[in-house]
Amino acid sequence: MLMQPKPCAVALLITCLAAVGASAQPHSEIELPAWRSTLERISSAVVSIKVDSTRAFDTGWNQSIEATGFVVDAQQGLILTNRHVVTPGPVRAEALFLNQEEVELLPVYRDPVHDFGLFRYDPTALKYHQPVELKLVPEAAQIGREIRVVGNDAGEQLAILSGTIARLRRQAPNYGPGEYNDFNTFYLQAASGTSGGSSGSPVIDIEGQVVALNAGGSSMAASSFFLPLHRVKRAVELIRVGEQVARGTLETVFVHRAFDELRRLGLQEATEGMVRSLFPDQTGMLVVDQVLPETAASEWLEVGDILVKVDENYVTDFVPMEAIFDSQVGGTASLILERNGELLHREVPIQNLHTITPDEYIQFGDAVVHDLSYQQARHFNRALDGVYVANPGYVLGTAAIPRGSIIVALNGA
Repeated sequence: MLMQPKPCAVALLITCLAAVGASAQPHSEIELPAWRSTLERISSAVVSIKVDSTRAFDTGWNQSIEATGFVVDAQQGLILTNRHVVTPGPVRAEALFLNQEEVELLPVYRDPVHDFGLFRYDPTALKYHQPVELKLVPEAAQIGREIRVVGNDAGEQLAILSGTIARLRRQAPNYGPGEYNDFNTFYLQAASGTSGGSSGSPVIDIEGQVVALNAGGSSMAASSFFLPLHRVKRAVELIRVGEQVARGTLETVFVHRAFDELRRLGLQEATEGMVRSLFPDQTGMLVVDQVLPETAASEWLEVGDILVKVDENYVTDFVPMEAIFDSQVGGTASLILERNGELLHREVPIQNLHTITPDEYIQFGDAVVHDLSYQQARHFNRALDGVYVANPGYVLGTAAIPRGSIIVALNGA
């Protein structure tokens, strides 16, 4: 809706408009060259990735795709991209740099939950290209920040899509049952209109900092979804120095709920007041959304429990919660919860995420089977037991056992 100016002298109005025009012009003249300089500087780090998944495995099919990645360590040849690009199973991949040099990629890390992973290439294989390495700056992601998504959008080797970060606390996108879905994290959102091939693209600000990782988008709108980099940066730093990336879990899915909904779940007024005073910008808290059956957490947690404290620290966000779990794998988390207005104290063992993530398979008669993964156990809402059918092949297909089945017994045992 346009606002009409209040009556004023004509001369004064002309002066005001002239002042606005004078102030806008230098901003435009400065910003465009700055973006141009930034994009020229960082483009050498962005690569087009060709992926060939050699076997159906977990949530992925055996297929060939194109995606994007970018160099985060030029000396060690580390390329950051999405987990669904590195894939959960066996993979062959190549990276094409801007100068058309191609190198082979080896998977280094795929996160068990979040949508990021790392490839490694041999830096000595690049004879004519010296890529820069891009810096991960998660705290630079702010509402209203202008960004550029630089990557292999729609199969183009270097496409640049613009946008403005509109949301910092969007629930993780849901791509449907049986598919890979991220959880226990927020996502960022911007109307950048990304499409296939842009997975793994860096989300760049005007200073050339990577503020997020492009992970997906909506097919019904221009919305693009970006993974925050707080836990990504930690993993990259550990891998750089040759350390293992510890990942802990309660085998529980948490979601963020607003205070008005929390009150209906029984949140005490005193608890809300304390949380609002400690975190003035916070609009809600974390709530238990799913607990895998027959786990240690299933004895103590229920859907609808409101998370108040972890190890005596008030926790209202996913990042501090995961930081505690990742630092105490094999230990115990001391939780303070609210259930129907009652405060509860629970001691829950922290499991190792890597041990419940399959990394081997059996193939026979073109069928591929492996242990049931945490991802698929969530979809079936069942305990982490049984053998998952990733590809029925000839043997299981002729027995009318489809992909996605779980073998729970063999010969009656």
